[in-house]
Amino acid sequence: QDYFKVIRTAGIVIDPAERRRLILDQAQRLAAEVGGEVPVDPGLLDEVVNLIEQPVAIRGSFEKEYLELPQDVLITVMRKHQRYFPILRDASILPYFVAVANGNSAHVANIREGNEAVLRARFADAAYFVKRDRQQRLADFVPDLDRMTVHARLGSLLAKTERLERLAPVLAERLGLTAAETADLARAARLSKADIATQMGTELTGLQGAIGRDYALGDGEPEAVALALYEQYLPKSATGRLPSSRVGFALSVADRLDTLLGMFAVGQQPT
Repeated sequence: QDYFKVIRTAGIVIDPAERRRLILDQAQRLAAEVGGEVPVDPGLLDEVVNLIEQPVAIRGSFEKEYLELPQDVLITVMRKHQRYFPILRDASILPYFVAVANGNSAHVANIREGNEAVLRARFADAAYFVKRDRQQRLADFVPDLDRMTVHARLGSLLAKTERLERLAPVLAERLGLTAAETADLARAARLSKADIATQMGTELTGLQGAIGRDYALGDGEPEAVALALYEQYLPKSATGRLPSSRVGFALSVADRLDTLLGMFAVGQQPT
């Protein structure tokens, strides 16, 4: 009957709901001190809540030069590799982060320094990958998709890309897209999987689409094409956000139709 009292006396917060509240309160307070806020990320928060038993939030910083990297890259590196929370202001990332240590409030300075050093190395890697990727245009990665297999009986990602290119004008006509939208859809279909062959696409697979969008904009591709490269993966869940553009919607439908028809064709239809 003394268990919970003994655990609390030892400094351990045994209730996960309380740990969650403490982490959020501490993180938002530290973010507010630099004029920002921590976006609520339920998945990351759940993970951190279950990694620690005595939360101590610590704000760190990184060099502003890394803000030149795509924001999605910065946030994903923080989240995936380090379990850090980004700090945003008006949806734009600031050169700060919040890490959650486990009951080491007496050594905050050392912990902050260590976390900053690790994140600096991660960002340096990302900057290197982006620099290498940007030595060529996004379209130049398309032939490399021939070496990446979708399914043993459905061929490579290049084969899928070519199927999407054939499907695009059919869908454009069915959906009543304008001539300009049809042209954008054709270009988006051609570039749809190119970012998977980039170094950043290989390193951060969860950013497929986002990397394509950023690289396409850097190449001077039409904004509608770049947006469609991102929106082809929407919605990402049954209740997720839908594509906002007609071109993005069409590419999303094309991608799913190809996948579904392919699975039926090889006898692996869904139950």
